[in-house]
Amino acid sequence: MRRKWIIVITVALTTAGAIALSSQQQRLYRSTAQVLLKYQNLASGLTGIQDVTGVNQDPVRIAATQSRVAMSPAVAQRVVNRAGVRDLSPQRFLKLASVTASSNADILSFSVTYPNAAIAGDLATLHAQQYISYRQELDGAALVVARKELEGRIAELRAQGLSSTALVAGLVEDDQRLRTMEALQTANASLLQPADSAERIQPRPVKDAALGIVLGLLLGIGLAYAWEALDTRIDHAPEIGERLGLPLLARIAAPTKKLRSSNRIAMIADPHGSSAEAFRVLRTNLEFVNLDHGARSIMITSALEREGKSTTVANLAVAFARAGRRVALVDLDLRRPSLGSFFGVGKAHPGVTTVAVGSVELRQALVEVFRSDGGEVSANGNGSRRGVVCVLVAGQLPPDPGEFIGTDGLARILTALGEQFDLVLLDTPPLLSVGDATALAPRVDAMIVIARLRVVKRHVMQELARALRMCATLRLGCVATGAELEESYGHGGYGYYGYGSSPDSSSREAAREGSTV
Repeated sequence: MRRKWIIVITVALTTAGAIALSSQQQRLYRSTAQVLLKYQNLASGLTGIQDVTGVNQDPVRIAATQSRVAMSPAVAQRVVNRAGVRDLSPQRFLKLASVTASSNADILSFSVTYPNAAIAGDLATLHAQQYISYRQELDGAALVVARKELEGRIAELRAQGLSSTALVAGLVEDDQRLRTMEALQTANASLLQPADSAERIQPRPVKDAALGIVLGLLLGIGLAYAWEALDTRIDHAPEIGERLGLPLLARIAAPTKKLRSSNRIAMIADPHGSSAEAFRVLRTNLEFVNLDHGARSIMITSALEREGKSTTVANLAVAFARAGRRVALVDLDLRRPSLGSFFGVGKAHPGVTTVAVGSVELRQALVEVFRSDGGEVSANGNGSRRGVVCVLVAGQLPPDPGEFIGTDGLARILTALGEQFDLVLLDTPPLLSVGDATALAPRVDAMIVIARLRVVKRHVMQELARALRMCATLRLGCVATGAELEESYGHGGYGYYGYGSSPDSSSREAAREGSTV
């Protein structure tokens, strides 16, 4: 995924946050005791009295009822009275405790969470014991009341001198039966497992870190897709060609920091480097797409400013010269001219506008900035003769560059350059910023479009495609700038497709071919 850095950062942040929060949590321990619930009534079995209280009752309902009984304030008060824990009230104990019924067994689990592991265990066991005691009292309460009433009646009859009567004898027998039932009533619940250990439930840094990773992945993936949907910048070179309907001629990496600081071009400063190899690829592909057209005057434009068209056309001119072509490089960006700076030609030097008004001859304004020995072979077989690059800078900027583009003076200059050189490359203003490039299109044979990755947006490409359809000239292709070089363009130990050489030989060739700046 193109936005994987978002996922990585999100996972790192959520994991770090989870660990940080975990380290600040209070230590808490949880201990659990278990109580067994019984529904067998021994009293009815011994007395022969049918007990209908438990007939047709849902065990799940009974367990849920007993869970509520165990969490009653009365039971909590019993636990607090016997625990002897400082600052422990029935209300606070009920917040620390919980009782859950097993879904597949007649068992109640009594859990207590407390900062001290030993106290948590003692409270859980005490809670289970007090519940059992309280339930015994509830279950035997009716029997106790009945027995006390019966004993009171026996006492009254004896006081009347009726101790030897059959009635008193029967009542005494009933009293013994009630005592037996009351004694047997104690078997309805029993402690199955005391709380003999406690587990730490917080902080749990490993578990929290794992949770942070999972949460980070989910959040990161969501953010990445959202970013992808909202970010309309193009960051894949093939998409440029698809949106413009043009063949992709090359992917050009951004100039190195050293080249930018010295304002030099790769084809002269480092002719055997990976950056220069990309321009050789552009030259070769351009020659192939131009085989059937034979275009000799080619304008290079872009959608917006700062997309690398001037750097691209300067390097491309030198690449053609190294293949034995005579190239005229013309700066027709009459609003922000920059070609002269790559070759040390000052802004005051006579240029296009100066020649157009007749102040100087074309041959006087042209500056030879590079000459090669013709060592490289291009796609069309050139390379046996010496190539040259001559620059025609912008000259004095006209008050209305758009009107100047349509003058006969410029037309005569382009015609003359076409007669003297094999190839005329023109650096023009951005197509969507001003109308200069559109006005110039009918005066040239073809055009190339430059687009910078991760800068140009999709809606801009859509507008650029519309503008290109209005240009009355051949569209040879597009170039993606700001792209990383493919691995095969200089890695893996195979050099640069045969252009590799030792530093010494590169220095000698640069001195032999060098610039006349």
